[in-house]
Amino acid sequence: MKKLIPKIVTIFIIFLVAGCITRKPFVTKPTKSLVNPDSELLEVNAIAYHLNDSVTIGYLEIKNENLIYKRPDTSSAFYADLRISYKLLPEPNSRKIIDSSSYHIIDRANDQVEIKSLVSKFNLKAKNNANYYLDVQVFDLNKRIKYTKGLNVYKKNNFSEQNFLITYNDIISFKTHFLKNETVVVRFSNPAINQITVNCFFKEFGPALPPFSTKTIDEFKYKPDSIFKMELSTNQFQLTMPRNGFLHVIPAQDINEGVTLYTYDKTFPGVSNSEEMINCTRYLMSKDEFDSCKTAIDKKVAIDNFWISIAGSKERAKELLKRYYGRVKEANKYYTSYTQGWKTDRGMIFIVFGAPTNIYRSSKGETWVYGVETNPNATRFVFNKTQNPFSDNDYVLERSQFFKEPYYTAVDFWRQGHVYINNGR
Repeated sequence: MKKLIPKIVTIFIIFLVAGCITRKPFVTKPTKSLVNPDSELLEVNAIAYHLNDSVTIGYLEIKNENLIYKRPDTSSAFYADLRISYKLLPEPNSRKIIDSSSYHIIDRANDQVEIKSLVSKFNLKAKNNANYYLDVQVFDLNKRIKYTKGLNVYKKNNFSEQNFLITYNDIISFKTHFLKNETVVVRFSNPAINQITVNCFFKEFGPALPPFSTKTIDEFKYKPDSIFKMELSTNQFQLTMPRNGFLHVIPAQDINEGVTLYTYDKTFPGVSNSEEMINCTRYLMSKDEFDSCKTAIDKKVAIDNFWISIAGSKERAKELLKRYYGRVKEANKYYTSYTQGWKTDRGMIFIVFGAPTNIYRSSKGETWVYGVETNPNATRFVFNKTQNPFSDNDYVLERSQFFKEPYYTAVDFWRQGHVYINNGR
C-alpha cells in the first residue's frame, strides 16, 4: 500500500502536428497554458524590469528539457538552435508595434544534454505613463516549431512589481515563491525609494467553492498580520522568507503597489505530502470522505484507500493519481495568485474538467469553452480579472446554477475510475 503513491510527475501530452508541418515552415504552438496547460511542450518564462523612464529590460528563461539538439556536421557536439522574436504592443493583438527585434540562441551540448535554463535579455523602448503587452515568439529551428509567450508590461507608475528585480544566489529569479528561511535580494532603480514597508500575511486559504455555489465568498481583507519597515541606503534590500504566507513590499505606507514574495514547500508546484494530497482532492470527495481522511491516523493509507475505492484496483488508482495531481501541479504553475493555483477558480475548473477546447482572453478576463462552440451543450466559464495589490493573476468565476449538472458529471466520471477530459477533441 505504501508504494501506491508514486512520485508526482508532470504529465506529457503529445500533440499531433505532422499535417501542419507539410503545409508551412513552422507549426504555431502555444506555450503551455495559453491553450493546454496539460502539455509540456516547452517552458518559457518572461519578466520585465523597468530600468528608467524610457527603457525596460526583458528577461527570458527557456527550459531546455524539451528542445531538440542536433549534430549539424561530423563534429561531436550537438546544438539547440533558437530564434527569439519579440514585439512590444500597446495591447494584445494590436497591429501597432512600438518596439521589436530578434536574436539567436545556440546552446552546445556533448553526448549528454545537461538540463538547464537558457537565460537571455533584451532592451525595450517603453516609456512611462503607459501599459504594454510583450509578445515573444520562440522558434526551435531544429524542431521547426514556434512557441509563444505573452507578458503584460505595466509602466504607469514607478512602484509596480516590475520596478523591482528579484535575485536569489546572485541569479535573476523568474519565480516569486521560495522556501522558508531562504534569503532573496530585491533590486530597484527608482531613486525615490529610500524606505520600504513589508506587510506580512499568514492567512491560509481554502479551496474554491463549486461553480454553482451561491455561498458568499469570504472577503479577503488586505489587513496584514504584522508589519515591519526598512530604511534603505542602497538600491537593494534583503528579505528572509517566513515559515508560511507571503510578504508584500511597498515603498510607502499609503501605496499599495509593490512586489510580493511567497513561501511554499520545496515540492511546489507539485504536491508535497499526504496531508496536501487530501486537501486538494476535496473537489472529488464528499464531506464525510474528506473529514474521514483529514482525521485519519495514517493519512497516507486513507488517501490511498480513497483512490483505490473509486478506481477499483491499485494499478488504475496509480493512473488516476498521476493525472489528477499532475493537473494540480499545472494549476499551481499557472493560476497561483495570492494562494496556490489549485485553490483558485481557474485551478478548480482545470483540475476537474481538464484543458478547455478554447480560451478567449481580454484585458477584463478569460472565457473557457469546453466542447464544440456551435453545440448548445458546450460549457462556457467566464472568469473576471480582479484587481488586488498582490497579484496580476487573480480571476473570479461567474458562478451559475447551470454549472451544477456538468460539474457533477465530471466529478462522477472521476469517481467511476476515469480521467475526465471534455475539450472537444
